[in-house]
Amino acid sequence: MNVYWEAVRRYLRGPAVSGALRRLGIDPHRYWLLIDLFGELTDHREMLGHLGGDGISLRMAAGIYGLFTAVLAGIQVLLAVPVWTYCATFLGITAMLLLMVLISETANSLVNPVEGLVLAHQPINGATYTAAKLTHLLRVLGYLVPALNLLPALGGILLPGARWSYPLLHFFSACVLGLTVALFCCAFFGWLIRFVPAARLKNAGQIADAAPVVLILVSASGSLRQAVHIPLGLQFHPAMLWSIGIAFGVVSALSVIFGLRALSGDYLVRVSAIMHGASHAPARRARRTPLAAAIARLAGGRDGGQPARAGFEYVRRTMFRDWQFRRQLIPMIPTAILSLLAIAGGLRTTPFSGRFTAVHFLPHALGAILFIVCTGLAHGSGYKGAWIFLTVPGNTFGGFVRGVYALLWTAAILIPNLIVLGFLAWNWGPSDALLFIAFSLAIASVYLAVELRLVEGVPFGKPVDTSRGIVVLPLMMAGGVFIAIMVALQHYLLFHSRPLVLAATLLAAAAAWLLTRASLSTFEVAIRYHLGLVSQESTMLYKEVA
Repeated sequence: MNVYWEAVRRYLRGPAVSGALRRLGIDPHRYWLLIDLFGELTDHREMLGHLGGDGISLRMAAGIYGLFTAVLAGIQVLLAVPVWTYCATFLGITAMLLLMVLISETANSLVNPVEGLVLAHQPINGATYTAAKLTHLLRVLGYLVPALNLLPALGGILLPGARWSYPLLHFFSACVLGLTVALFCCAFFGWLIRFVPAARLKNAGQIADAAPVVLILVSASGSLRQAVHIPLGLQFHPAMLWSIGIAFGVVSALSVIFGLRALSGDYLVRVSAIMHGASHAPARRARRTPLAAAIARLAGGRDGGQPARAGFEYVRRTMFRDWQFRRQLIPMIPTAILSLLAIAGGLRTTPFSGRFTAVHFLPHALGAILFIVCTGLAHGSGYKGAWIFLTVPGNTFGGFVRGVYALLWTAAILIPNLIVLGFLAWNWGPSDALLFIAFSLAIASVYLAVELRLVEGVPFGKPVDTSRGIVVLPLMMAGGVFIAIMVALQHYLLFHSRPLVLAATLLAAAAAWLLTRASLSTFEVAIRYHLGLVSQESTMLYKEVA
C-alpha cells in the first residue's frame, strides 16, 4: 500500500500535473511547499480548525453518513420506489450536506486566514495560495461523496426498471454535483472578498455559515415552495421551462467563473486587512447592568467577588469575539430560535390541565443549548494567550469559575425563564406560572451543573479539536433519548398533581446545589491542570544537543 501511495505522490508532483497547474496560473513548486507546510501544522495539531485537515473527524463523519444512506437505500429498495425518485433522493441529500459542510470549511479557510497573514509577505501569488488552502475541500469530497452515494448506487440496480449502467450513472452524477457545490462555495466567498469591506468580512462569513441551515428549515416549513410556486400555465410549456433552466445555468456558470477569479486575484491582497478587521462592534465604555453585577457579586461569595466578576466579564466578552466559538454556535442559532418558537406556541395551554403542551420542553431545551455552549467553551482561536492566567494567584480560580457559572446560569436559564414568566402568568395565572418556572429553573440548573464538567480547562484556552465529535455525537443522541423520557414522565405522571410538582422542584433544586458544588470544584481542577500543561510547554521548545 505504501508503494502505491508513493507512486501516486510521484505522479501528482510530476511534470504532467505541474504543467496543468501552470496553465491555471499556479506555481507547482510553491503549491506543494504549502501543502507540505499545512500537513506539518496539522500533524502538530496547530491547524485543526477545519474538517478537511483532520482525518479522524473526516473518517468518522464519512462512516456515519455511509451508515445512514445504506439504511435509507435498503428501505427504498424494499419499497420498490421509482428509479428517478431514488436517485433524486440521494442527490438531494448529497447537495444539502455538502453545502452545509463546505460553506463552513471554506469560511474557516478563507475568512480566518491565520496562515495567510504569516505568508502574505512571501512571493506567492493568490492563485497558488488559494489552490493550496482549498485543496482540502477535494479531500472532503473524496470522503463524503462516496460515503453518501457508493452503497446507494450499487443498491439501485435492484430497483425495478433499473439498467445495468445505473450505478455508474448515479455515482458519476454525485461526483459532478459535489464538485459543483465546492466550486460554488469558493466562488461565493470570492464575491464576498471582492465586495464586502474587510472589516465586515468575518461577520459576513459566519452569517453565511448559518445560511444553509436557515434554507433547509424554511424549505421544510413550506414557505419557500409557496414563494417559488410555478404558475399553472407555465407548467404546460416545456420550451419555456427549458429556456429558464438554460438561462439559470449560464448565469450560475458565469457567477462561479468570475467568483473564482475574484478569489484568486484578491485574496492575498486583502488578507492582512481581513485579519485586522474588527469582528465585533467598536469598543465602548464598559457598562455592566445591575443584574449582572449583582449576580457576579453573589457568585463570588465573601472573598471571591473580584475574581468572580473577572470570570463573568471575561467569558461574556470573549463569547462575542472568539472566531472559533462563534463559528460553532452561529449555525445552531436558527435551530435554537425555531425550537424556542415552537415551545412558545404552547404557552397558552397549561401542563396542569392534563393536555400535552410543548412548554414541557422548556427546561430541557435550555439544557440542550447549554450543552452546545459548554462543549465549545474551552476551545478558541486565541488559545495561545492562555499563558496570561499563569500570572494570577492560584487562589483566584475558585471565584473565577463561580463567575463563569453565574454568567451561564444568568444568560441561559434565568433571563429566558423570566421572559416566559410574564406570558405564563397572563395565560395560566400567577400560581401555576410561578410553580412551573420554579420547576424549569431547578431542572435547567441540574443540566448546567452536569454539563459544566464538559469545560476541560481555561475557557477559550485550547485549540479546536474536531475529533471530539466522536464523544459529543453519542452524548447528543443519549441526551435526546433522555429528554424524551423526561418529557413523557412530566406529562403522564408529574403534572397531574401540583404538590408532586412542588416536591420534584425542591428535590431538583437540592440536587442542583450539590451537583454545582462538585462541578465547580472539578472545573477549578481542570483549569489548574490545563495551566500546568501550558507552563511545561516552554521546556519543549529546546532540545539538548550532545
